[in-house]
Amino acid sequence: MPKCTIDGRETEVATGTTVMNAALGLGIHIPHFCWHPDLPVDGNCRMCMVEIDGAPKLMIACNTQVNEGMVIQTHSEKAAEAHRTTLEFLLVNHPIDCPVCDQAGECYLQDQYMGHGLHDSRVQLEDKVAKRKVVDLGPIMLDAERCVLCSRCIRFEQHVTGTNSFGFVDRGNKTQIATFEDRPIEHGYSGNLADVCPVGALLSRDFRFKTRVWFLESAESVCPGCSTGCNVSVDHRDGEVQRLRPRRNAAVNQSWMCDEGRALYKALGTDRLVSASIRDDSGRRGLSTDAVLDAVAERLRGARVAMLATPQATNEDLFAFRLLADRLGALLDFRIGNPQDKLREREDAVLLRADRNPNTQGCLDLGMGRSGVDAILDACRRSEVDVLLLQGTEWLASVANVEAPFVVVMASHDDLVLESAHVVLPTSVWAEGDGTFTNYQRRVQRIRAAVPAPHGSLPRWELAGALLRRLGVSFEAATAREVFSLLARAVPDYGALSHRTLDPEGHPLPLEIGALG
Repeated sequence: MPKCTIDGRETEVATGTTVMNAALGLGIHIPHFCWHPDLPVDGNCRMCMVEIDGAPKLMIACNTQVNEGMVIQTHSEKAAEAHRTTLEFLLVNHPIDCPVCDQAGECYLQDQYMGHGLHDSRVQLEDKVAKRKVVDLGPIMLDAERCVLCSRCIRFEQHVTGTNSFGFVDRGNKTQIATFEDRPIEHGYSGNLADVCPVGALLSRDFRFKTRVWFLESAESVCPGCSTGCNVSVDHRDGEVQRLRPRRNAAVNQSWMCDEGRALYKALGTDRLVSASIRDDSGRRGLSTDAVLDAVAERLRGARVAMLATPQATNEDLFAFRLLADRLGALLDFRIGNPQDKLREREDAVLLRADRNPNTQGCLDLGMGRSGVDAILDACRRSEVDVLLLQGTEWLASVANVEAPFVVVMASHDDLVLESAHVVLPTSVWAEGDGTFTNYQRRVQRIRAAVPAPHGSLPRWELAGALLRRLGVSFEAATAREVFSLLARAVPDYGALSHRTLDPEGHPLPLEIGALG
């Protein structure tokens, strides 16, 4: 393992490590455009020049490997001059679009000009080379004038999706990126093109002109769209989610996420349930959540109960639901549609999996698959179930006739399937609360509240806890963190974990046969 010195700080790195990665390991930022941690090195922007003692010329940090005893200066006078002149070259024909460009606020050119440029342009505005603007590529809008020809989009299409949509056309100062015959981007990972673009050349049609990024706040979370559990940033403003972006986790999703996952934010604020309700002979009546919980608890006492959990729920939700099932001696399962059989089945060659739930593995780990869905269905048909308690709406959507005298469902959105329920309890959703999911790798990952839940909606664990207390069971947890502490004491594999100690990348548990249910 070679040792080197970067800006006066000594470090030891693995053989084959580049200067760029060695510097990042020390928290030293080297300016760049074309380098990306999850794409092959191209080395064409020449922005990451560094001075290496004994080398006859400046070297690019992205493709220069560390050797024993190497002494590197990333911001020496020569390196700084190289950064400034490279920026000047890149800005020669760049349009002055910052006031109307969606990339403003997270643009590499802006940031690096302020940090390394601050030079006066030697090219008059009327002398700049004009290129194509506002080219419609379906989910992506192309502005070729803003492009710095970093080739990130080309490498993403070549090495990640394998679609090879983009390429360079023309020569000299007229070189630009383009798709063949301006055909639209049709694969399911188009949003990543806007993410990898360091400037405003490729923009998301969905986010275009929506809001300025400096107005956004961000929360770390996990995509609930499938069992991969892609790490995401939930960008929000004034209590409304504006977009989802992939958050880098080399062990799960690298820097990518699918377009289906990106679109999930759109359902967060539409058709939400905001009040509990109960249906009787006179129709459905909205009541306070406490009043409805009182009625449900009274109905549960002494009743024969069947309970169905949902793999859309967090581990905290599932654990509280399991405690309630234990207290009632209820039939319990979650395997509607057999998501456990699809848990590790790939939907495509990149990230998407056939199991479209974020926490099927959590259901298995917490022993939610006890009784069998068919056994519960048969018990309902034989009139051996007095109360059917549903943590989600999967049962209502999949069973034509719900044969139970009293059906209670926890739901976040208004839906026609709720017509068959006697009681509806409004719940918050993944972006509105704290908790954990366990993905297909058996990696436990945190989700954090980004926006407040609609007034009247509660986390599923809180609804289950309220029923437990009404049934005389001590359940003192007041936060998801405290529920997880109870879970960790009850489930051995989770015993060493807590919300506080979980890394941003999550914590992998042993992937053993016994853990698969």
